[in-house]
Amino acid sequence: MMMSSFYLFLLLPTFFFLPINCFNIIQAARHQNAFYNCTINATFASNSTYRSNTITLLNWLSSNGTTHPRTYNTTVVGKSTADTVYGLYYCVRDITPGICQACVTEASKLISSLCTTAKEAIIWYGICFMRYSDRNFFSNVEETPSLTFVSDVNYVGQVGRYNTLLWNMLNDMRTIAASDSNKLSAMTQKITDKQNLYGSAWCLPYLSTENCSWCLSDAIAYIPAGCCKGKSGGYVLYPSCGIRYELYPFLKEHIIGPLRPPSPSPPHGDSSPLTPPGKRKQSNLPLSKVAVPIAIIVTLVLLTLGGCCFLRRKRRKNQDDILKENFGNDISTFESLRFELSLIEAATNRFATDNRVGKGGFGEVYKGTLSDGQEIAVKRLTRSSGQGAIEFKNEVLVIAKLQHRNLVRLLGFCLEDEEKILIYEYVPNKSLDYFLCDPQKRRELSWFQRKQIITGIARGILYLHEDSRLKIIHRDLKPSNVLLDSNMNPKISDFGMARIVAVDQNEESTHRIVGTYGYMSPEYAMFGQFSVKSDVFSFGVMVLEIINGKQKGSNSSESECIDDIRRHAWEKWTEKTPLELLDPNMEGPYSKEEVIKCIHIGLLCVQEEPNDRPTMATIVFYLNSPSLNLPFPREPAYYFKHNRTVDSITTSKGLVNNSDSINGITITKFFPR
Repeated sequence: MMMSSFYLFLLLPTFFFLPINCFNIIQAARHQNAFYNCTINATFASNSTYRSNTITLLNWLSSNGTTHPRTYNTTVVGKSTADTVYGLYYCVRDITPGICQACVTEASKLISSLCTTAKEAIIWYGICFMRYSDRNFFSNVEETPSLTFVSDVNYVGQVGRYNTLLWNMLNDMRTIAASDSNKLSAMTQKITDKQNLYGSAWCLPYLSTENCSWCLSDAIAYIPAGCCKGKSGGYVLYPSCGIRYELYPFLKEHIIGPLRPPSPSPPHGDSSPLTPPGKRKQSNLPLSKVAVPIAIIVTLVLLTLGGCCFLRRKRRKNQDDILKENFGNDISTFESLRFELSLIEAATNRFATDNRVGKGGFGEVYKGTLSDGQEIAVKRLTRSSGQGAIEFKNEVLVIAKLQHRNLVRLLGFCLEDEEKILIYEYVPNKSLDYFLCDPQKRRELSWFQRKQIITGIARGILYLHEDSRLKIIHRDLKPSNVLLDSNMNPKISDFGMARIVAVDQNEESTHRIVGTYGYMSPEYAMFGQFSVKSDVFSFGVMVLEIINGKQKGSNSSESECIDDIRRHAWEKWTEKTPLELLDPNMEGPYSKEEVIKCIHIGLLCVQEEPNDRPTMATIVFYLNSPSLNLPFPREPAYYFKHNRTVDSITTSKGLVNNSDSINGITITKFFPR
């Protein structure tokens, strides 16, 4: 990702009517009608070989504006790796090659004059953008620098219905663009008889289908609730993709019709050659000797088929009854996610022990491979678990409606023969807990990866709290519920305890306290009161653990160690030696300022009073801002766990019933300090 002093982005000509930037934290450097970015963390001498190669690359890009009318990438290979330059330009799709070339030519001149010593730079005009770098970024998903523009006009009408239509259209465009060979899509959505909603989405054509979908998912996450809710138009732009919506047509595709995948070709009928009729051969057997065996065979076949159909219909009815019992009126919504048990058994070799990769509170997890080669993770819930049925239903209902780069993706489920099975995308690097608990594994976590994990978790929680169609409180955030993909990107999992709340609801209470001791906020653990700030508390504990590692002592329980990490972090903070909290097993370089800022954020999150804790939107803002004056944290909440287990917790504020957590941990009496 590009680290720089400025954030820039493309403004289409119509964006001069969209003056409000919904992220005031982002500063844009503007030159007339262009926005540009010159990095300051990687520079070169003005008379260096890299500078000479950069000028050559910009000339190559400019000269190819005619022969490659929409996009072109190239590389100038230097004598050493440090002198190699990568570059590309991209033009919007509905302009003529001559206009594209003129834009690219002007962009190459301006970026050369403005960024004379930067090893990375990017410039945006209304109809094109150009960038170069000393690293190969062509196939990477890059989301910074980014900028979101939104109309200052609110949509007049049914805002709730408008946002639903907008959400559905954005996600449809994401799907179409990701699978399109040119990585483009445009749609028109009817709002009323007199008004339409218009949208477009694009990715750089070098991105894979999955990476394009991820990039656009992150862009969409900012639109419906993040900044542009209820607005008549907006635009989110990343270096790798972009998405836009308006109440007026802004592309020619909106006039002639939306871009969609081509319809399948109509069937051409049976291609087998027809055999001309010939003379029938006369049978030498009497008709009765032929007819009787045929009648018997036909009767047996019909009886067999009838029996199979009856059993199949009965089995199907039983499965539908189970579905109806679990999902009620939502059956039709989730029918497409249903997997056959035989398919899951084949994928996991009938749940072979060798394929088991983990065990949770309600069952075991197996690695499987479908017939098309796709790897899956299969969560098989324990049949005897009464809580498992609740978790199963809740997880399907919640996560099936969500899609974000930092949430694990649910592929389907199976309800058959008393089995309750959830099928997820397979995440190869196991859980964050797997790394944090092992001193040797923690050596593999560089500071860059730790910061990436912290930021990814924050963005995933922000999506749950504010940017998805639903407002969701996870209630069981902990390192074992954060999975890591092949690139060490975090994915939040295990939504069995998640709770959907009203968008305008700030707090909810429950007598069934679930979760993991040590990661639960004080107000939830003691009084059953949970809110988005409960998740913020859990996130803060994880941040401190990611920085320090899980330093479990031989005579200490995990919950006591979690208390210790908060206490230890606070002591180092008040002693003004916060860097001593950093994991001694971590290898490689790190930024002192970034480490201190993350410790600061972690301490802000674990404050005792919920109102003192920042929201996830504020946390993401803190993480993405290079320098800020953060508020001073108050002392964290601590717990002291008694050996005696009680049936209820009596406090001056009320009574909270005792309950077992999903990990079999009994809630006992807590005293905050």
